[in-house]
Amino acid sequence: MSDTPTKEYCADYWLTAPECGPEQRMPATLMVNRLIEIATLHANELGIGYARLVKDGLAWVLSRVSLEMKRWPKVGEEYTIRTWVEGCNRLFSQRDMEITATLSGEVLGYARTIWMAIDIERRVAGEIPDLHRLGDVVSDRPCPISPAPKLKEPMGDNLLRTAYTFRYTDLDFNRHVNTVRYLELLVDQWPLEWHDQHSIGRLDMAFLHEAVYPQQVEVMTSVDAGDHMCSTQQITGPDGPCMRAAIRWQSDPYIPVK
Repeated sequence: MSDTPTKEYCADYWLTAPECGPEQRMPATLMVNRLIEIATLHANELGIGYARLVKDGLAWVLSRVSLEMKRWPKVGEEYTIRTWVEGCNRLFSQRDMEITATLSGEVLGYARTIWMAIDIERRVAGEIPDLHRLGDVVSDRPCPISPAPKLKEPMGDNLLRTAYTFRYTDLDFNRHVNTVRYLELLVDQWPLEWHDQHSIGRLDMAFLHEAVYPQQVEVMTSVDAGDHMCSTQQITGPDGPCMRAAIRWQSDPYIPVK
């Protein structure tokens, strides 16, 4: 553990052209990767990262994420992500994030995440070791976005179903499907023309069951009949739902950066 544990941890980034989507802005998949990265960096600084947990046969896994973005970083823009621990118990850790434009300090968005420790061999929930270390750095800093709602199975007459078989490149170092790969499957259900006019305003994801190679899954997508900017989604495997999600889109026309 660090001699001077910090209740907040921040990192600066620069959005390069290869990292951008077709609209020359940051894709949601990269942002979720960054959230995982900064949570990992802070946990390592506190002495409760992977190197510590693996001694007890444990690893951190992301259980839920809620992300709200006022706007997304653009190509060539510097941005900062700040993270802090909101609360913890023996099974879960709640961690929040703030995303800002580095130079101006403009708040771009916020995120709420819930993490759990799992037994690497048995793939079941485990108790978080050295819980007092997390307790010592719990912050009273508020996170202004609402907590993750209970996500429901997509339903309705407009339900879209898409089959997919997980491949080698979908896997992470735990040999199960990468968190971000799920999100890629979700956003791929909309065409380029939609993405050229919209970006994600709010994203909620709940991970329910691990998927592995070479399982075939079904991506279910339902658009709200009363609001075409809101949708619910589910990825279902042979053992039931792997994850559920809800997306609220916002108008965000593509304007090329010159």
